[in-house]
Amino acid sequence: MHAVRMLLFGFVLIANTGIASAQASNPIGSALTVVNLVTAKPASGPDHRRLSAGDDVRERELIEVDRDGRSELEFHDRTKLALGPGSRLLLDKFVYNANRSGGDIALDLAKGTLRFITGIAAKPAYAIHTPAASIAVRGTIFDLFVLRPDETWLLLLEGAVEVCANNGTCAVHDQPGKMIRITRDGIEKPVKWAGLKGKGDITLDQAFPFVASPPAIDSKPIFSRSDIAGSGEQKTEHQGRDEHPKRIERRIPAPPLKIKHHDDDDDDYRPSKRTRDRVARKIRDAVEREDRDYEDHARGSRAGDAIKKTIKVGAGLAVGYGLAKVLRGRGRY
Repeated sequence: MHAVRMLLFGFVLIANTGIASAQASNPIGSALTVVNLVTAKPASGPDHRRLSAGDDVRERELIEVDRDGRSELEFHDRTKLALGPGSRLLLDKFVYNANRSGGDIALDLAKGTLRFITGIAAKPAYAIHTPAASIAVRGTIFDLFVLRPDETWLLLLEGAVEVCANNGTCAVHDQPGKMIRITRDGIEKPVKWAGLKGKGDITLDQAFPFVASPPAIDSKPIFSRSDIAGSGEQKTEHQGRDEHPKRIERRIPAPPLKIKHHDDDDDDYRPSKRTRDRVARKIRDAVEREDRDYEDHARGSRAGDAIKKTIKVGAGLAVGYGLAKVLRGRGRY
């Protein structure tokens, strides 16, 4: 009796091993491109294989990319993925039948960066997980970056996604060209790279390498690197103009202190003290008027007009000295 039981147990073990092997060998897609070292291994086994372009990828396989590697995959439903350096992706589940609606496609990004491009399966079939978030696809293209287990960044490039953090907070991200940060505290608002919090020493090219160097599966992206980076600050109408502009140096022509008489080249003419005081008072009044005008219009173009006006006043006063000299010479002053 004991021998019979052992024999039956052996048959069951062999059958289960055969089923597991058949499932493990069931391809769900293939590697389109492989740069440097990229490996695939069963999630529950130690064996691994080195991937090359054209190799199959299978359900429940863990895809690991070396620190200087890259890879692009395509599944049977035409979903396309690009994996960046240092990434670890579990092909958790792939249930899809082209002749039936629905499906169940689940991916787990444990580390690194991923670009996801939706295939033709029904959108509710897709579920992408990171240690900090779950993403439901609405027909879209997006990049994911897992910096550490409690933080994920998502850059939306096209369409929309619904994101849920581990604390139960959920939000719809539908602003292409912007990214959100998901942490243990929840989901932050969409921003450009310049406004993203918690970057530290991480650069845009490290977090989202496919922005600057698009993969073959998305060789003509909608957004450029500068579009994603952002300017850091919104320029206002008055930005770039001094809040308190520096006073412009105004040079007023000094009154001539020595003018030759038109009738006598050897006779020097010097205005009287009374004349000089009157002219100095006029100049002082003109400068004070110009100062008031300058303060009223220092931020506009009228400051330049005030300067021109002062110059004209100075020039007019200079002419007045000449006229005074002529009139004095003729006995009319």
